[in-house]
Amino acid sequence: MAEHMRISKLLSLMLRHRPEEFGLNMDPYGFILLDEVIRAVQERYPEVVEEDIRTLVEGSEQRRFEIGEKGIRALYGHSFFVEMDGEPMDPPEYLYMGCLSQDIRRFRTEGIMPVDRFYVHLSVERETAEERSKQADGPCVVQILARRAQEKGVQFFSRGNVALTRGIPPEFVGEFFGLEEEGGQLDSLEDGKEPQGGLNYGRRPRKATGRRR
Repeated sequence: MAEHMRISKLLSLMLRHRPEEFGLNMDPYGFILLDEVIRAVQERYPEVVEEDIRTLVEGSEQRRFEIGEKGIRALYGHSFFVEMDGEPMDPPEYLYMGCLSQDIRRFRTEGIMPVDRFYVHLSVERETAEERSKQADGPCVVQILARRAQEKGVQFFSRGNVALTRGIPPEFVGEFFGLEEEGGQLDSLEDGKEPQGGLNYGRRPRKATGRRR
């Protein structure tokens, strides 16, 4: 079989971004018939068979894809809109999202909305969110008060290792991790000033102690 990573990237292209380029027919929930996808993969990698695709999907720790009665689909990360199916999840007390320090003030005043996707992608584990943070000099993570948000009508959907939602109102934006505790870092951000002294990163970021609103 062709290298798993190459097949995974090809599936991402087909199922997350450009199904029409491969002549694939996707339903509103992101499913494509498995036979169609296998034939499309075989046009580039003739040696790939159904068992190879199933092994890749079912053996992945990241759980990017799933195979069901309706076919195969990407669970998250689409660059186009897909409907959510199934019942909303009962979230844990907190969910987490990797972020940039420059976004903190906006999150607190405007909430969190999708930027280049149609859903906000959240992690159940703080460590996972740290790995997904794009902060250049170390992870910055925002805590989401998920259970309180659900009680007020915010819906979360479980998709593999990711929880999806349409948006987080500002009152459910919790603490930030990865910011130094000394020097009034969060107060400076709230006042619209540039942070002094930068961010404090170690093997595990420390919890911020600034005010929440």
